[in-house]
Amino acid sequence: MTMIAAMTLTITLTMTTVMVPKIYHAFLVAELLFLEEELELLGDLLAERNDWMLRHLACGLGGMILIWVAMNTPGLEVPSQLTSATAVYASCSLLFAVLESLLAQKIAGLLAAVPARVKVQD
Repeated sequence: MTMIAAMTLTITLTMTTVMVPKIYHAFLVAELLFLEEELELLGDLLAERNDWMLRHLACGLGGMILIWVAMNTPGLEVPSQLTSATAVYASCSLLFAVLESLLAQKIAGLLAAVPARVKVQD
């Protein structure tokens, strides 16, 4: 295995190790904010999750573009291990984009489910 392929796999493993607990923590925070009816903080969490989804999507698409360039550029000698490692990274990034999107949809659903407070005049 080449050094760059090993580094790519290390980055992928590190990203996975960090992002899985982070996504789970955001889910727990969303549930807690819903129970406490903290609409403003829940909206901020929704915006943060959408930002993370876009980051993961951009990284996944960037990885796919790198693979396409490496495989379709004539005269460019790229080891197959490197394209495989990049494919694993791109797949993980796209998976995290989907998970972040699902979490953002869950938070949006929680925001919609919070009953509106109405002041009753005597």
